[in-house]
Amino acid sequence: MQETFAPPFWHPTLMEAFILDWDGVLASTKLDFRGVRERYFGGKAVVPLFERAATLPPPLNEEAREAIVRVEMEGAARAVPVEGAPDLLRWLEENGKRWCVVSRNCRESIQLAAERCGIALPPIVMSREEGVAKPDPRALTLAAQRLNVAPARCVMVGDFIFDLLGARRVPMRCVLVEGDAAAWGHLADASWGTLRGFLDDLRSPRPLVQWEYRAEAARRGEAHLRAVGNASWRIGKGRGLRQAMALARRGAVRLVVPSDATLSVHEWKGTDLPARLIGQPLTEVLREVLAQRWPAVTVCPDDGGTEAVGLPPGADVDEAIESALSRLQGPQA
Repeated sequence: MQETFAPPFWHPTLMEAFILDWDGVLASTKLDFRGVRERYFGGKAVVPLFERAATLPPPLNEEAREAIVRVEMEGAARAVPVEGAPDLLRWLEENGKRWCVVSRNCRESIQLAAERCGIALPPIVMSREEGVAKPDPRALTLAAQRLNVAPARCVMVGDFIFDLLGARRVPMRCVLVEGDAAAWGHLADASWGTLRGFLDDLRSPRPLVQWEYRAEAARRGEAHLRAVGNASWRIGKGRGLRQAMALARRGAVRLVVPSDATLSVHEWKGTDLPARLIGQPLTEVLREVLAQRWPAVTVCPDDGGTEAVGLPPGADVDEAIESALSRLQGPQA
């Protein structure tokens, strides 16, 4: 399983902890904020309502906040479990997965909906009363801290764009269920039309391409992506930064860097990187630069004994990768 699901592939079953949205993932409350949007926010469909309410002049700000809470409580009073929610929670327990709830709703509405649905809430339930809410990435970072699991080992399960945006900003793996895949699916690592479909896939996992490599998989094919990901790639001196970024874009997740290489002024020039990185060890620079965009990439100093593929200086990366893979795979029968 480790080889099959190794980066640049993954699956939610590999994650240690699941951060679950409340509405639409566990409880179906069918909240209808159209009246609130029309009354206070010009009818805009995707607006962080509570945050925007705080920017309204008094007494409209308090009036808008009260209207939002009223809609949430009305929805909670008629809440029913999302189909498959009890089975998902059972799967998490049986498989030893830590989990919590992170919602933009008020805590009182979550508690009422949980009672209506017969769902036992976990010890960690984060509502907007925590002070930060999705899509602010701090909400998910705080959830991971409380679960005592690194964000890279968590997956956000949501049904709305704010869930996905929050996870992308951490960065954290995220999946979309019961949501608008046509509008927001491009932000998720994977999408399922229903929570039940997601649960079925948890029970019978298949390798999924990580979000940041989806375009490369479409361009080159999953077999090519896997071949690149299975190899270690040695970064040369002089053009290490650009070569590493080019390799990362193409699915190289294991980079070997000369232990004495540093970021030169020549390489730094023309980038958007802060000047404080000039002269710093290239391993540290690459870890910082690649972490947000390609979190699956590992960077290690060359100890002289690591078997890795080296690219010729100044070579076209695509051509060099093809040539290297041909050599690694040997003659085809």
